[in-house]
Amino acid sequence: MARSPNFYILMLPLYCQVFVNATLNVSQTPTNLSVTKGDNASITCSWEAEDQDERIRVWWKIYYESASAAHDGTVLASLIWTNNKSEVRIRSRNQSDYQLTKDKAKLWLFFVNESDAGTYICEITIDKPDLRSGKGKGTTLYVTDSVSSPTALANIAYLAVFLILVTVILLGYLLYKRRKKENIHLLHQRAPEAVQLNEIHENMNDGEDSSSSNSVRWAVSTLYESCDYFAMKTPETPEGAVYSLAL
Repeated sequence: MARSPNFYILMLPLYCQVFVNATLNVSQTPTNLSVTKGDNASITCSWEAEDQDERIRVWWKIYYESASAAHDGTVLASLIWTNNKSEVRIRSRNQSDYQLTKDKAKLWLFFVNESDAGTYICEITIDKPDLRSGKGKGTTLYVTDSVSSPTALANIAYLAVFLILVTVILLGYLLYKRRKKENIHLLHQRAPEAVQLNEIHENMNDGEDSSSSNSVRWAVSTLYESCDYFAMKTPETPEGAVYSLAL
C-alpha cells in the first residue's frame, strides 16, 4: 500500500529523534589518578539534566590500552536510573560500588591492583523524553607499588629528615650534658688546690706581719738596753776633786 506524503511528514520528528542523537556534555574527574596498590579510587561523571528526563543509562568501561583504540573497551558496569531509582544491571568487578542520580554517576574501586590500571570512561544515554548521549573524556588510573609510589617516597623522605633532626638534637643534648659534667668534676678537683693556695697566701701574710713586729720589738729592746748601759757606765765625780793640766 502506497504511503501518502503526509505520512512521512508526520513521521519526520520521530526519525529525527531516532537517527539524530543530541550531544550530552559530560564532565569526568579526575583526568589522571595515581593510586597505591591496595588503596581505593573514585571517579565521578556529571552532566546537565532536565526536569522531564525520565530514564538514564550509564556504562562504565575500561580501556586497558587506550581510549582511542579500535575496540569498544571492557564493560565494567551498566546502570539505569528511572523514577528516581537506580539499579546495577551489570557488575564485572566484585570489589566496586556505584552511585547514580539524575545528573551524576560515581564509581568506587576498592583494593586496586595492577590489573585495574587503564583508562576509565563513562557513557551516558538519556532516552526519555529526548534521546541525548555523551561520554566523559576519560580517567587514566595508574597503580603503583607501595614502596615506589610518590606518596610513599615522600613519606619516607619526611621520616628520614625527622629521624636525622631527632638524632642531631639528641647528640647535642648528650654532648652538652657531658661537657657540663666534666666542668663540674674539674671544679671539684681545683677546689682543694684553691684552698691550699689561699692558706699559703694567708700564712705568708701572717709571716710577714710577724717578722715586721719582731723587728720592731728587737729595735725597741736594743734601744732600751743601750740607754741602760750608758746610764750604768757613767762614773761619779768625787766632790772637791781638782784636775790640773800639766804643761
